[in-house]
Amino acid sequence: MASLQDLRTFVRNHADADATDAPDSSLDVYARIAYNDIHTRTSFPDLQAIFQVSTVAGQSEYVFNTFSGVTNATTPLDKITSVIDTTNLGRRLIYMSESDADLAFGAPIGATSEVANAYTVRDERLILYPKPSTTGKVYTIRGLRKPGVWPAGAGSVPDLPEPLHDAIAWYMLSSYFMSQEDAQMAGMYLREYEMMVEKFVRNESFKDFGARNHVMGGQNYKNPDFTRWVRGMLE
Repeated sequence: MASLQDLRTFVRNHADADATDAPDSSLDVYARIAYNDIHTRTSFPDLQAIFQVSTVAGQSEYVFNTFSGVTNATTPLDKITSVIDTTNLGRRLIYMSESDADLAFGAPIGATSEVANAYTVRDERLILYPKPSTTGKVYTIRGLRKPGVWPAGAGSVPDLPEPLHDAIAWYMLSSYFMSQEDAQMAGMYLREYEMMVEKFVRNESFKDFGARNHVMGGQNYKNPDFTRWVRGMLE
């Protein structure tokens, strides 16, 4: 596990540079660029987290960063993968688009109920349908948390799987040599960075972190369109 200071030291030693040639202010920017670039390529299992939200009577929208953390919720929620009614045998709410939910449950006032049947997401807000009629009903939110802001100090560690910490060092070296107008060395280290990141991301894509498919009458949790949802309700 590499801290920011570990990466700074490695880059200077490897490039035979000192703090004047490779100041912290430059190396930290190189590290941040690499860190953010890696996170744009995929979502890692380390980011999976569980949150909870408690309803307020008459309020249908709930902002992500107000959710209570339950498991691995070290940073605010970023994406929702499921919403579960914790008091009703773990029943999952159906995801619907906002327009379909408006048609199904009424807009702009909308229907109200103690128990929500569906949800949608807009502007980092969870919207429950029908609108809650009671206060204090709890829903469990499974999803992905936002990556931590990094670097945050000399001792801070990237919020990434440990094998990718070394990749950041290669990017920092590439950027350092580019600043020295050594395009050949910069290109070599950039290729090392790309190869390491792409290999890791490719291997992650072969792993199945989701639930197994339900067969022989198992509940289907795919996002239904409006027609299919209505047909299911009538049946």
